[in-house]
Amino acid sequence: MSRRSIVSFLGPGIIFAATSIGVSHVVQSTRAGADFGYALIALVLLAHLVKLPFFQIGPRYAAATGTSLLDAYRQIGKPVYYFCMLFTLSTMFIVQAAVTIVAAGLLAFILPFELHIVASAAIILVSVLVILLGGGYRLLDNVLKLMMLLFAVMCLVTFIAIFFVDIPEMTPPKVDYLSASSIAFMVALVGWMPTTVEVSIWHSLWVVEQRKKDALELTTLEQQKQFTQNKLLDFNVSYVFCFLFALVFLILGAKVMHGSGLSLSDSAVGFSSQLVGIFSEALGQWSIPVVSIIIFIAMYSTVLAVADGFGQVITRFSEHELNLPKEKHNLCYRSVLPVIAIGGALVIVFFGGHLKSLIDFATTISFVAAPVFAYLNIRAMQLPNVPQPLRLSQGQSLYAWVCLLALAGFSLFFLIWRFG
Repeated sequence: MSRRSIVSFLGPGIIFAATSIGVSHVVQSTRAGADFGYALIALVLLAHLVKLPFFQIGPRYAAATGTSLLDAYRQIGKPVYYFCMLFTLSTMFIVQAAVTIVAAGLLAFILPFELHIVASAAIILVSVLVILLGGGYRLLDNVLKLMMLLFAVMCLVTFIAIFFVDIPEMTPPKVDYLSASSIAFMVALVGWMPTTVEVSIWHSLWVVEQRKKDALELTTLEQQKQFTQNKLLDFNVSYVFCFLFALVFLILGAKVMHGSGLSLSDSAVGFSSQLVGIFSEALGQWSIPVVSIIIFIAMYSTVLAVADGFGQVITRFSEHELNLPKEKHNLCYRSVLPVIAIGGALVIVFFGGHLKSLIDFATTISFVAAPVFAYLNIRAMQLPNVPQPLRLSQGQSLYAWVCLLALAGFSLFFLIWRFG
């Protein structure tokens, strides 16, 4: 496969990776290493394994049917469809604010002059609007491929370098894994590791958009099979990428901060300073400007992908409910994006000083709702419009149900612990 073919082949999976490698990796994985050392590596692996089949259903369903999971939920039933939209509307501004404020903190840290966090967030949100309104999916796809490449190279260099740096040995603190704070953090970690299950809806929308961009006409079952296999491979490569970089940030946090007596700051700018400090410990002071920009790229790519994901979902919902013709799609999308940006900005204005609390709240909601979206994804693959040969095999279906039971068990445990 030529370089151009590879770049063209990697599409929605890269956007999925950009969505994932943001708060869950840069913030949560680093916190996991800093607070618990290497103890939560197994939990990070478990989170990836139990969510895998439901994330795979996003590209699988879209490639097999040419429609999104949002359309599938609508077929399953109106109550299900409205639940999905209510959940999206109730979390949209908080999630957009959570990813934006981390990127804003990094931008404020990078700039040579003092800039208020709200002003920094406004700059980011306006620039995101310019990119998405100006280029849509095509520009998003191209920009994120470059951003993820730069980010991956810098992280790998840092990860290797840190094992050749003399870091003082620190006495690991005793951790009470059953304390309220520990359980709350582990729930938050799993909630967004590598991201929330409902992002599978976004992924299905991105596959539909790529199919439009490439003007693909899949007229035979064999063509549908090949396209489905390509999109699953695209996703699987990106999913492994997400898992590896979750480990990278966890290990960096453990190597540099665990046992140091320091806790990660609740301020976006303070956290950004600590995060860059982890990298500069390994690479030296010269690396601070470069590292700051690369980590900012990772978070900025997440802000881009999240804004587009919510924008796509709300646009499809508006088209369905208002019976808008397809010709109005771009107009509707361009009308929705500013609303998302303004809502996220308002959350930052009122709650921007509580970074960790904001993120933990959003991730906990996603943790509790995960089994619902997981079940709906399994049901989507059983709908009549999914060709029989492209449905889940018996083994895949069994694995999905086992993972669904695991997610439901986790959520039930948390609810009993929290409210019982």
